[in-house]
Amino acid sequence: MLLHGAFRGFAGGARDVRLDAVTLGEALDALVRAHPTLTERLRDERGTLRPHLALFINQDDARLLGWEDAPLREGDIVHVIPALSGG
Repeated sequence: MLLHGAFRGFAGGARDVRLDAVTLGEALDALVRAHPTLTERLRDERGTLRPHLALFINQDDARLLGWEDAPLREGDIVHVIPALSGG
């Protein structure tokens, strides 16, 4: 996984986190086990992924690939990007 922006600070400054997972959901669960301070940044109080997240598998938007059920293959890079807003 490649952490972007503020997410690095919540992961102790880590930019790259190597994980073994079959789906995006499994990878995110492993990420928060490794860096618990990311838990509330990624999921709400019901355990649902926050809508402001931008998640990509390689160059593809994970929402179009099945979101948490999106399959991962060895060598895939998952980008975890905090969405920016404002005007």
